[in-house]
Amino acid sequence: MNSQRFFVSLLTCAVLALGSASATVAAAEKKVLRFAFRTAETGFDPARIDDRYSVGVCENIYEGLLTYDYLARPVKLVPLTAEAIPEPEENGTRYTFRIRPGIYFADDPAFKGVKRELVAKDIEYSIKRFRDPKNRSQYEWLFENKLVGLDELTEKAKKSGAFDYEARVEGLEVRGKYTISFKLKEPDYNFLYVLAMPNVVPVAREVIEMYGGDTHAHPVGTGPYVLKEWTRRSKIVLEKNPTYRGHVLETKYADPADEWDQRAIEALKGKTLPAIDRVEIYPIEDEQPRFLAFLNKEHDIMDETPFSFIHQVLPNGKLAPNLAKEGVRVFREQQPELTYDVFNTRDTIGTKENPKDNPVGGYTPEKVALRRAMVLAHDRGREIEIVRKGQAIPAQSPVGPGVVGYDPNFRATAQDYDPSKAKALLDMFGYVDKDGDGWRDLPDGKPLVIQYKYNAGSQETRQLAALWNKSMADVGIRLEAVAVQFADLLKDRKVGNYMFSGTAWIADYPDAQNFLQLLYGPNGGQSNDSFFKLPEYDRLYDKAASLPDSPERNAIYREMNRLVLAYAPWRLGVHRLFNHLQYPWVKGYKKHPILYTNFKYLDLDVAAQQVAMK
Repeated sequence: MNSQRFFVSLLTCAVLALGSASATVAAAEKKVLRFAFRTAETGFDPARIDDRYSVGVCENIYEGLLTYDYLARPVKLVPLTAEAIPEPEENGTRYTFRIRPGIYFADDPAFKGVKRELVAKDIEYSIKRFRDPKNRSQYEWLFENKLVGLDELTEKAKKSGAFDYEARVEGLEVRGKYTISFKLKEPDYNFLYVLAMPNVVPVAREVIEMYGGDTHAHPVGTGPYVLKEWTRRSKIVLEKNPTYRGHVLETKYADPADEWDQRAIEALKGKTLPAIDRVEIYPIEDEQPRFLAFLNKEHDIMDETPFSFIHQVLPNGKLAPNLAKEGVRVFREQQPELTYDVFNTRDTIGTKENPKDNPVGGYTPEKVALRRAMVLAHDRGREIEIVRKGQAIPAQSPVGPGVVGYDPNFRATAQDYDPSKAKALLDMFGYVDKDGDGWRDLPDGKPLVIQYKYNAGSQETRQLAALWNKSMADVGIRLEAVAVQFADLLKDRKVGNYMFSGTAWIADYPDAQNFLQLLYGPNGGQSNDSFFKLPEYDRLYDKAASLPDSPERNAIYREMNRLVLAYAPWRLGVHRLFNHLQYPWVKGYKKHPILYTNFKYLDLDVAAQQVAMK
């Protein structure tokens, strides 16, 4: 062989071998998705959480009976651990599910080395946990006055101090290893939606009993991921569940004209999912470091681009050239959500041992007038323009857009910015400056000082607090803005230790009821942070709950909206427009209106990710 040809041949072989080795290394590289939450989580016990960030983690660890199709719009329920979606029986009061055999919980020391299959008893146990008083579930309302016999069991537990998990409940009938039948007291046309919520999921009793008071740190489900690491409020790491059975992307509800659907199909069709090996989540409440982490490619996705940077991302409504050059894509979404400022309508705040008068609480004419005046004095237009950078529309009712029962034509003039009318209302009911210090006083002459609590970790909430301060000062109301850590703020609202505070609600299921329940009297201390309790509102809520989507139900919803406007337990905020960013190596992304994270439907091009990082 010619020596020159031999050298070229040898060099070619070396290059091919190196290329083959590089390909092998690339194939062996773990797919790691990096992502930030806007706010810190609270934990991962499904029955004991109510914030979207904790729930967003749980939806990757646990699996309910039902879920939503990833691509279908409008959203569509599909079976998850159930074999099928059952038809209602007994005039809409019974639903019977059969669980698919062969679904197993992730391995855990609680199972003592034995593979643990999901069975109907797990569903029964998990739903009972929502009604166990010791769990203080913020979602107890889902099953209150709902399942035959369950309320009575809860009342017994309150008296005895112990919940009897062995007691037979007619509304939770286990019919063999894989079959469970729910018997409702009244027809409920949203009950299937409840069973698709990411925290209405089966847990194993052995796990709950083994970890006792530390169940937040030991989530064990049947889903595609397990919790590998957790540093509270700092870092959450999920890794593939090695015992997970796998799933594939369902494409039959995809829209052929939707570019996001078609890209997801191209990236995922035929693959066994999940494709991502590891997900690293970093709660970063401050907008700037979260935004910079994405720009520096430290994160692969940025959900909900901070409003303060929207003009840098979408100048004149188009993706910025520097991001377009990097191949960044933007998914623009109007979520089924609502921001609102909630007034504590109780007469007092604080503890039973040390109660304090609450000037914004109560239902007497002067208390209602004060809340209505504060609503009129608040400059929501400035909030949209300055704080939200135009990425929001004013809310006209307590219901978010994109859900059944939302009325786009409903107009709430009682919530429009009108400081002159606010001043007149305050004067009329005796909120005037009696001591000459420049600030309005209570009708009885005592000082009027209103406290506004807000999340200390967010630039956005700091701006909102400043806007409230200015708006109130413009009409002579003295306001004290108090910064509180997010987790503490949640606790304060649940126990009524506040006067008023800003918050938001994102739909758990696509029906107006999910928003209107936030003002339902029996939900006080759970989802009803205002502790609003108006008999007529509650009566209408109960009546609407027994009706399907219909003109009759919509008329009831309109009347409920009018009551909210009249008594003003809320200052209606906005419906936000969010822009979600992804680098081109993230495959299969499509933001779901109800589900939050959907890591199990994503893939990564590791080679492209690594090149970009260099």
